[in-house]
Amino acid sequence: MSYFLKLNLVSIYYGLMFVISIELQVNYYRMLRLTGWKGQQIDIFLFLVHAIGWIAGSIILYKLTAKWLARRRLVYVTTILWLPYSIIFTFLFASIFPITNQGDSPAPVQGLILFAMIFSFPFYIAILNFLCRFLSADNAQRL
Repeated sequence: MSYFLKLNLVSIYYGLMFVISIELQVNYYRMLRLTGWKGQQIDIFLFLVHAIGWIAGSIILYKLTAKWLARRRLVYVTTILWLPYSIIFTFLFASIFPITNQGDSPAPVQGLILFAMIFSFPFYIAILNFLCRFLSADNAQRL
């Protein structure tokens, strides 16, 4: 597989990881209405899904990045390339599952949380890419 394709696949995974996290948060009231759970039960469920998802996603993306991309500096392009894929996935989700009930609309403060996530996610990707490059370079020198 070419490096360009691998770079885009890893960026798609980053974008998908981000969109799943955002959609779970934005559709909080929809999940409350559809499941019939109480708010505290949804909070615990979302915390567990986020924690397990971020840990598992970080491990999988670390292994993919270390295996496919870590030998070049071009790996840092993923800090930007995830954004178009997340926009595409968000648009697809919103068009497949539109908000038909006005009570399902997210709270106004949700926008601030999303801004913080959008601005911090590239740093998460850059740190993960740096660790992949640093640790794989360290392993290559030991051999």
